[in-house]
Amino acid sequence: MATVFQYCAVLGGALLVLQFLLLLFGVGADHASGGDLGGHGAGHVGGHEVGHDQSSFLRLISLQTLTTFATFFGLVGLCTESAGWSPVSVAVAAAAAGVAALWFVARSMRALSQLHSAGNVDLQNAVGSDAKVYLRIPAAGHGHGRVLVNVQQRTVECPAVSRGGEIPTGAVVRVCARADDDVLVVEPAAP
Repeated sequence: MATVFQYCAVLGGALLVLQFLLLLFGVGADHASGGDLGGHGAGHVGGHEVGHDQSSFLRLISLQTLTTFATFFGLVGLCTESAGWSPVSVAVAAAAAGVAALWFVARSMRALSQLHSAGNVDLQNAVGSDAKVYLRIPAAGHGHGRVLVNVQQRTVECPAVSRGGEIPTGAVVRVCARADDDVLVVEPAAP
């Protein structure tokens, strides 16, 4: 049984290190279209949409989780066997460690996949918000200044033009509109 544990630990550990190195260099990252055996995609068969909603167990299975299972199964099996545990206890402990590691990695990967964001800021959402002038805004028709505005829970620096007179650095302004070229149209905020 020690040989099985050694093979699992070495092979699983080597694959985990390889996966880590590949991910470190941007190779092999899962995309929204799938990447593991338990994705929730939908396909088309004969012109009809077919759902791929598998059981919870199948959603746990991926290359990452299987290599993690093998690594922990092998390591815990080797450790408990060398500690003199009974064969049944060794098998139970190794299997439990493998399943726990598999579950933990699957949960972690699911949580990480939910962090994905396109990162696009729609400046139309800034209309009606207050902003702070970062660089002086010349009078209407005489050029651009810059403002800092909170849009979609981010502080964004944007070019801005005045509706009226010049607006000094540090002034608080109200965003009135967004021009076609992502320039904000501002006016002094009411005190």
